[in-house]
Amino acid sequence: MQSGWPHLVNVLIHALTVLLLFAFLERATRRRWLSAFVAMLFSLHPLHVESVAWISERKDVLCACFWMLSLWMWTRGNRRLSLLALPLA
Repeated sequence: MQSGWPHLVNVLIHALTVLLLFAFLERATRRRWLSAFVAMLFSLHPLHVESVAWISERKDVLCACFWMLSLWMWTRGNRRLSLLALPLA
């Protein structure tokens, strides 16, 4: 059995998670370089290193990916709501 492909999929999911983290932080803070630095640190040392390295721990990698996606969507929704809000004065 070739185990290279499942490892590659875990790394690709982790890379997508890093991009989503950067997108969330950049949208939430509007500080591009600091967001890139934090995302780079997370890419080098994820919350659980073994999740990226072990095939059987894909659930953690997917959980992190969907968590970052939900945070990014939350900031997107908040921005739309703030644009629709009418001034009270």
